[in-house]
Amino acid sequence: MDIFLELKTEFGTLYRLATLLGIRETAVYQWKSRTNIPIKHVRKIEELSKGRITREMLRPDIFAKD
Repeated sequence: MDIFLELKTEFGTLYRLATLLGIRETAVYQWKSRTNIPIKHVRKIEELSKGRITREMLRPDIFAKD
């Protein structure tokens, strides 16, 4: 699963996601190059997506379901 494709599908654009989070679009694109999303944004993204994008999807390295 490509989480960035999921984010684009959910929010329309990564720019819109950045705006909703109150950060710059370049920050979101930096996540893509680092291949992970900062933990401080995970809960807010989950809330904004009304649970359609979960913390397990965003950071499976930390929130892996057993």
